[in-house]
Order: sequence, then structure tokens, then C-alpha cells
Amino acid sequence: MKTVFTSLLSLLTAMTMNAQVINGDLNHNDNLDVEDVTLLIDGYLTGETEVIETSSNYYKEDNSLIVGTWYASKTNSIVFEADGTYGGGFPYKFIPAQGEILMFDNYGNVADDFRVIYLTDEVMVIKRNDGTYLKLTRTIPPQWVTSITLSATELWLKPDGYEKLTATVLPTDADNPSVEWISSDEAVAIVSQKGMVEAVGEGTATITCMATDGSGVKATCEVTVSNQPSRTTTYTVNGVSFKMVSVTGGTFLMGAQKTNSGSANYDEDAYDDEAPVHNVTLSDYSIGETEVTQALWTAVMGSNPSYFIGDNLPVETVSWNDCQEFITKLNQATGKTFRLPTEAEWEFAARGGTKSQGYKYSGSNTVGDVAWYTNNSEDHTHVVATNQPNELGLYDMSGNVYEWCQDWFGDYSSSAQSNPTGATSDSYRVSRGGSWHSTARICRVTIRGYYTPTNSINYLGFRLAQ
Repeated sequence: MKTVFTSLLSLLTAMTMNAQVINGDLNHNDNLDVEDVTLLIDGYLTGETEVIETSSNYYKEDNSLIVGTWYASKTNSIVFEADGTYGGGFPYKFIPAQGEILMFDNYGNVADDFRVIYLTDEVMVIKRNDGTYLKLTRTIPPQWVTSITLSATELWLKPDGYEKLTATVLPTDADNPSVEWISSDEAVAIVSQKGMVEAVGEGTATITCMATDGSGVKATCEVTVSNQPSRTTTYTVNGVSFKMVSVTGGTFLMGAQKTNSGSANYDEDAYDDEAPVHNVTLSDYSIGETEVTQALWTAVMGSNPSYFIGDNLPVETVSWNDCQEFITKLNQATGKTFRLPTEAEWEFAARGGTKSQGYKYSGSNTVGDVAWYTNNSEDHTHVVATNQPNELGLYDMSGNVYEWCQDWFGDYSSSAQSNPTGATSDSYRVSRGGSWHSTARICRVTIRGYYTPTNSINYLGFRLAQ
């Protein structure tokens, strides 16, 4: 016990070397000067281990910095530990009700105690048994920014195009949550301090969003400026990333017919509701590289409704109404305007857009190359993007799961249309593409399906558009 006491007393003596010896009660003498004995405690009452850094070199013993903790426990005590070259470290316990620091030996027995004679939110003064004093000063550490997440990690812009990046800064109560935006090449893209990225010339640039609090935390987005179509943009939500493929608009013949083998879009497997074949013109848009996965659905919604479970499987057993709820929450999280594709947008993308080779299925005339369907699915969904993509780099637009479209189901018109949105009302919403449960005929790019908006089945999912 005597050895422990001597070591602990030596510790405090070293910390108060050259200190002014003060007599009297500090609570009643505001003029007393104890500033020459100060430990800056790098921490607040957080329950976490902090480091006590001394303000002068003479507080070091054997070239080892005195290390310890000062924090609030669940029992409203403050635990104060020392570490270094003192027998592996001795615990101290502050008892506010008694104004006392108890010092323990390695066996948990009280070795000595010191009286706390002055205590505020910022200062603790300890009166030692030899009549000298030790003043401890607590400083509240800054709440640094710990992470920045951008709404997109890749952007593709046409020359003179623009896109706004949004930054999510954590923790939300950081002392200084402001960020600075920087472009690595302003000849390619410039960025405003509000995150607006503007294309200047063709090439690539890195947009960096950096915390301004000195923490060094940053996030980056790779920007490609090009006239080339069908580039991808990656978005991240709650740690889950997904890609959108830009589709250059154009004019195409939508639908199929089986009555005239010499006319456009003849297909002997066509159903009556795929006709008449009609001319459609679409503006530029983006569409999901794959179906929405279960990982993304869970990241946004917090639960997974699917029958076949797996993060990289397409989400299914979701109704059209469920999809609208998901999209609303996704847009709130990203600041974007995602939606379901229109039926015309879906078919144009499935055909390969302006790069179309006229395939019967999305990307091939051989259904098994691009689709999970009855002959190869083994009666379940499969991980997205494991078959061949189509001409635009899109996966699974034939087979795996049916995909909801935005439109009400209705008869086609023979007249030319621009950006059609389907019937104005009906009892059913359009679905497209066939599924693991479908025959090859149902996996064709022109096949039309329909379900009530509340219907949810384990072969019915969706992909996003924008």
C-alpha cells in the first residue's frame, strides 16, 4: 500500500513541479492564481477514453506523456485514470457528492484520497494531502466532420450541360458543417460553392467536396464531359450504389404485328395488343442499368418485401404503389427526380435505343443469352447483370422480373406521338419484359403486361428512369 501511495504521490508531485503553493479555500478567494498548474483535458464528458495533454514538458516523467481519462459514468461519477510508467496505471474515481478523488491500488483497494475544493463545468482544483493544489481544466473538443457523401460519384455531361451535386455531411451536429467545392480541371468542368457542376469542354475532371473545418474529410465525383451517348452515372444512397445509363432520344417504330410479314416490326409471336405499330419520338432520358436491387430497396425503405432473398437480386413482390413510395423517399434522399419509365421509354431502351440491332429480345435473338426465363431460371430470380447486356449496356430487360412502367394500360394509337405517357386512366398499370416465370415468347421487347396498381407478385419488380 505504501509503495502504491508513493508512486501516486510522485505522479501528482511531478505534475505540480514549480507550482505556486496556495493556502486557503479557493471557493472564497477569487484572486488566487493557480494558472501555473494546468492540464488541458482533450475531451468532454462523453464516456469515451480521452488523452490528457500537459501544457509543459516538465509534466513528463521518463519521457512518457501522462495519459488518462475524465468522463461521466452512468452512476454520475467521473473516472480519472493515469497511465504511463506508474506500475501499469492506477485508477482514480471522483465522487461529486463527497468532493473527493479516491485513488486505488492494483487490487481495487483505496490507496489514498484527495479533496476537490473547487469545481465548475470547466475547472477542478484538488487539494493534496501536503497542502499543495492541482488544477485541472477541461476543454471541449470540436465536433469534427467525420464523413461526406455525394449524391453521385460519377457524372456524365454533354458540353454546356450541368448537374447539381449534393453533399451529406455527418455528424449533423458538427461545429462547422460547411464544405468547399473544387474542380481539378476548370477547362473541363467548373463547380460553384453550391455544388452546381457545369461542363466547359470535353474531357474528365474530379470534383472534390472538402470539409472546411480542418478535419481533412472529403468526397469526390469523377466528371466526364463528352458528346458520346450512353454513359453511366453512379448514385449512392446510405452506402448502396446504383447506376443510371443516359439514353439519347430518337424516333423509332413501337410495337409489333403478326398480320403482314412484309411490313415493319413483323413478329409471328406478337399479341394483338402490341399493334398497331406506330411512330414514337423520345427526348433524352436516363434509365437504370439494372432492376432495382433488394440492397437499394432496403437502404431506402428499411425493409425487404422480396420472396427470393439476396442483396443483389432484383427486388420483387412490390406493387406499383409501393414503387411510388420508394421513389418519393429516394428523391428526398438524393435531391433527384427519379421515376418509373414510360412504356415507350422502356421499349426504346430495351431495343437498344439509337444503337438498336433489331433483336427480338433485349440484346440478342437468343433468349438464353440475355434472359432468365422458364428454361434456365430454376424457378427463381437471379443476381442482376449476370447475363449479357443489350446495345446500351442495360441488363435483364428480358426476363428475371417483370418491370413496372409509369403508364396506365391502354390500346395503342396508329398516329405518330412524341414522349407518350399512355392512357389517361384505366384499372391496370403497364408491366414489361417477362420474368423467371415466363416463356421465351413473353420475354420479347414488345410484350405488354398489366396488373392492378396494388398487385405484388414474386416475379414483378421495376427499374428507375430519370
